[in-house]
Amino acid sequence: MPSALLKTARNSSPNRTMTASATPATDPRIAESLSLSLPHGGAAYRVDLHVPAGEAPVGGWPAMLMLDGEGCFATAVEALRRMSRRPDATGTGPMILIGLSSPDRDPQDRHRERDFGARGAASDFARFVEADVIAAVAAHARLDPRRLTLFGHSLGGYHALWMLAHRPHLFAAIAAISPSIWWDPEGLRDALRKASLGDHRILLCVGEWEEELPPWQAARQDSDAVRSRRAERQMVARARDMATLLADRLDPANVQYRMLAEEDHASIISAAIPRALRLASAAGR
Repeated sequence: MPSALLKTARNSSPNRTMTASATPATDPRIAESLSLSLPHGGAAYRVDLHVPAGEAPVGGWPAMLMLDGEGCFATAVEALRRMSRRPDATGTGPMILIGLSSPDRDPQDRHRERDFGARGAASDFARFVEADVIAAVAAHARLDPRRLTLFGHSLGGYHALWMLAHRPHLFAAIAAISPSIWWDPEGLRDALRKASLGDHRILLCVGEWEEELPPWQAARQDSDAVRSRRAERQMVARARDMATLLADRLDPANVQYRMLAEEDHASIISAAIPRALRLASAAGR
């Protein structure tokens, strides 16, 4: 591989500077990796790209944008490399992967609640995704704007559903993994009932052990407090009810609800990614 290529470019929004660090591929069989830095909310978000090798389809590559990319992007890249070798068997072909990572991984930082939650600045973040992130990716790779999928986990999963309600034109498919619907259940449901939805494809995944406790956790001294918190949040019940609502609004065949056995809120990401990649391969077709 050649040494990293450093670039500075303008994105679609005025007075914003985008810095890119790229590892270009001179061999057409080798995928390209890119890292971009985009300002938002007084900080710089990192955008990691995986671009397939070879010529893009006539309309461009399908793409999956992954919120909280620092926790899932690398796993998705490896899964895609394996699955796209055998699309006939896996149902997954080459695509662009976009990992959008927070400027601060400190768990005490409240940027996720600000950006992802309806109580915060979700509309500002949505505009950032549409006007800056997707535009910046399109400047570096040929993506098909009709075949975009949004992947989110936990509060990111809530935000993926929020985007479906408030920006339905932007993504053809939504993968909401263990979505924190408890954040604003009635507001989200009302918005989705009123949204102008089309032929979107939806994947809703939740883990078996997001309400029930696994044996080792049930034996802990703090298990009663954990049960109480889970009973209040109702992760499984609310995900199931959301799937029912969306099946009523969309073609039921386009809504997948999956409760993944023996997975919890953390472990479900690795198990859900292959399903999300299949969803993204079919999006917009």
